[in-house]
Amino acid sequence: MLSCAYASSIPPTSPLFHKRPCIAPYNNITTLKPILHAPTKPTLSLSHFHFFLQLYSRAGRMREARQLFDKMPERTLVSWTILMSGYARYGPASETMRLFQDMVCQHSGARSFRPDPFIFSVVLRVCASLTDIYSGRELHCQIIKSSFMIDSFVQNALVSMYASCGFIKKSVSVFDRILQPDLVSWSAMISGYVQNGQEEEGMSLFCEMGQAGILPDESAFSIVVGAAANLGCLGFGLQLHGFIVKMGYHTSSLFLQNSLMDFYATCGDMDSSRRVFDRMLEKDLISWNIIVAGYVQNLCNYEALLVFQALIVDIFECDEFTLASVLQAVTGLGVLDRGREIHGYVIRAGFESDPYVMSSLLDMYIKCIDNERGCHYDASIALKLFNQWQEFDEFMIAGLLKSCALQSDFETGKMLHTHVVKYELKSDPFITSSLIDMYAKCGITEAARWVFWGIRDPGTVPWSAIIAGHCRNGWFEEALWLFRTMQFDCIEANEFTYTSIILACIALGDLKRGKELHCHILRAGYGVAISVVNTLIKLYSSLGCIQQALKLCYLIPESEISLGAMIQACASIEDYKMVLKLFHRIQRSSGQLDHNSAYIVLDSCANPVLLNAGVQAQAYLMKRGLVTDPNMSNSLIKMYSGSGKFAYANDAFNWMLDKNSASWTLVISANVDHGHPSEALNLFMQMCCKNKFPDSSTFSSVLKACAQLGLVNEAFWFFISMNKDYRIEPSSEHYSHMVDVLGRAGRFEDAKAFIKEDLPFKPDAHIWRTLLSSCRIQGNMRVAKDAAEKLLELEPSDCAANLLLEQILLTVGKWDDALKLKNRAKFMRPSYSWIEIRNHIHEFSSNQILTVEVSAMLEEMARKMRELGYVSDKNHWLHDAEEEHKGIGFQHTEIIALAFGLVWLPQGTPIRISKSVRMCGDCHSVCKFMSTFIGRDMFVKDSCRFHHFRDGRCSCRDAW
Repeated sequence: MLSCAYASSIPPTSPLFHKRPCIAPYNNITTLKPILHAPTKPTLSLSHFHFFLQLYSRAGRMREARQLFDKMPERTLVSWTILMSGYARYGPASETMRLFQDMVCQHSGARSFRPDPFIFSVVLRVCASLTDIYSGRELHCQIIKSSFMIDSFVQNALVSMYASCGFIKKSVSVFDRILQPDLVSWSAMISGYVQNGQEEEGMSLFCEMGQAGILPDESAFSIVVGAAANLGCLGFGLQLHGFIVKMGYHTSSLFLQNSLMDFYATCGDMDSSRRVFDRMLEKDLISWNIIVAGYVQNLCNYEALLVFQALIVDIFECDEFTLASVLQAVTGLGVLDRGREIHGYVIRAGFESDPYVMSSLLDMYIKCIDNERGCHYDASIALKLFNQWQEFDEFMIAGLLKSCALQSDFETGKMLHTHVVKYELKSDPFITSSLIDMYAKCGITEAARWVFWGIRDPGTVPWSAIIAGHCRNGWFEEALWLFRTMQFDCIEANEFTYTSIILACIALGDLKRGKELHCHILRAGYGVAISVVNTLIKLYSSLGCIQQALKLCYLIPESEISLGAMIQACASIEDYKMVLKLFHRIQRSSGQLDHNSAYIVLDSCANPVLLNAGVQAQAYLMKRGLVTDPNMSNSLIKMYSGSGKFAYANDAFNWMLDKNSASWTLVISANVDHGHPSEALNLFMQMCCKNKFPDSSTFSSVLKACAQLGLVNEAFWFFISMNKDYRIEPSSEHYSHMVDVLGRAGRFEDAKAFIKEDLPFKPDAHIWRTLLSSCRIQGNMRVAKDAAEKLLELEPSDCAANLLLEQILLTVGKWDDALKLKNRAKFMRPSYSWIEIRNHIHEFSSNQILTVEVSAMLEEMARKMRELGYVSDKNHWLHDAEEEHKGIGFQHTEIIALAFGLVWLPQGTPIRISKSVRMCGDCHSVCKFMSTFIGRDMFVKDSCRFHHFRDGRCSCRDAW
């Protein structure tokens, strides 16, 4: 089928240019019928017969012309020439060849019937249109025998014939023997080069033509402009445009103006193409088609729709090429409602029977649904379009099968399969692969296999479809076996095969086979294919090889990199710094961020030191309209809560129009984490009143709130109602929260009894760690010792438990046991703290060498605290379990980070610090005291919870 751009290159004399032959010069043909078909026909002379025969032929009425020719009492060379010219112009061209052979056979001895140069040129043009090189060569021999090789008509026709048949060297040989080539000769040779993909030679020959003093006409210009478009030679095209303007064709030749528009559009310069369009004094439908198709080709889909609207207003009609282009624009924008409007226009304009339009319409529906799964879709649309069509080709059937696959419409798919069998279309690889894909996406892998094994010699496309089908249905090992079998059968894989088999390696977590496959891909030459590289990036990033994935990013343009997959992979291993680096890379490259990746970016900023990055990410997502759905608002609540902006998290919740259960759960959790347990319980009651059903996470937050408030009875009531009222089976996390409730209330005997009698599972490390945390708060050394010993039995390498038990043993006088633990725990994990200054995150580790500025600030802080009467609390030893105690907490990483913030952050700016382990009691006291005089809010997020220090108080209420 012709594209709009191709249609613009058809010369006006081609039968493809007009749907109906132009008969303007002879409008009185109907008046001749009474004369020619009268019962008593008048006597007509030979000249009359020639006149009427020429009249019918020029009008394209070849049936009547042939009937008149057959009734002629006498035929001359002129009679044969007129009829052959008519068939050559209006078809069928094969009739010209038959007539020529009949004439030669019937009058082989008659000198008056010897073909002249004009007849030879006509028949050679027919050979060119039929690409009949054998007949063309025979004619060439006859021409040589007839001594017509010096005739320009014959020479030019031979040049065109050989070029059209792909024998460009023979065409050049004929051209070189022309003594004085005229404009037609040069144009034919240039066109021959372009036809055979040798645009550079054609453009060079065009320059030689100018040097020879031959001025080009609009046909020659259009040929060479098309060559420049094919090569993307914008500079050469601009020179041609200047030459065209100089010769005055820029206003007089509509055909050439269309060619220039198409040239600029093909080269990606839509501004110049639009300028040519706007300056045209006269526009035809081809002009409109070219500008619409150009916008679509350059991904300016919105502009294409605007031009289409102007077209309808201006000339009130369009053709199948216009509709195909505008439907492609709709597909690119994903505006299904606009597509439905155009579907209505298709029905009103009577294009329902046009296979080109209907194929485009079906493709629009399929791709819009594929890109926007959440939109409403009539599942019977494929069947409706199928019933409307009367003629089918393999592309239509394949499109319908794809529609069935997207909707898992098995019944319609079976009906289409019956149609394929009935009309014997099952040998077509597109249809068979579409059938395999349809059955696989409907979950019927056995049927997909049955179709595949029924193919006699399956090629690459069916193999790719069956491998992808097995991957879709979770048969990854079978997919790898099929891939090996495909290799043994010497079938070359394509990029779709490779992407499917890489996904199988990802699902199996098989990095070794993935690397082997990568080597195979490089050898096969697909190492820079965008889809393959993106899938390899997903392979390496999801299996932990982030650096290898980043190296692959340099192989393809940044706008094409699947950074979303890398963002998800980095989030899975909690590498949030890399998530933000990738996000900034998307911003710099003007890439697109999908909703899932946007959630991850905001979630990654749920840290005090990443607040600025989170605010920037929110602004970026708002500009792109990605913060309108509830899930994105939920991510904002999580981000602001995790970064210490509790008021902002509350605002994000309150501004939501549609609050789902997850929204309520997140805001309840935010209140608990920021020391507002009473508000959390109040929100939980509101949530239940609004018929929003809590989930397991909601009850975890509610039980934590009860623990902070010491509400033991209420906690047990919530715990029981989980299963009784909401059918939620309590998990180990909920049981640990109940241990925390009892421990924080000081009811350690009840807590131990609960662990011993009520747990439906053997107490794990989390249970004992929770009990140990309660002992920290209440200062119960006896229970803490028992809990630490139980914890070390399960996790001997737990550093916190080792240090805590060592301190307990020292307190009770068991020096030898304490020394053993000290030797075992001397390789204690280092602790880290982080602070963000001007979009750069600074990390501080244990035993770090301090800068002069930080050391001076620490000394100044210590001096100020001594002046104000600060005395270190010696009762904080039980809180120092995660860092080696060093007396005053000024050597701990969070205090160093605090001093760094005081040096480099502007006066009054809040200080936000993140810490890898639990904050020790001495540092907690230091921060509380400092908050009374430094004039800043301080936020510290440790491994347990949030601490907001202000005016000598902490949001944790000294219980963490």
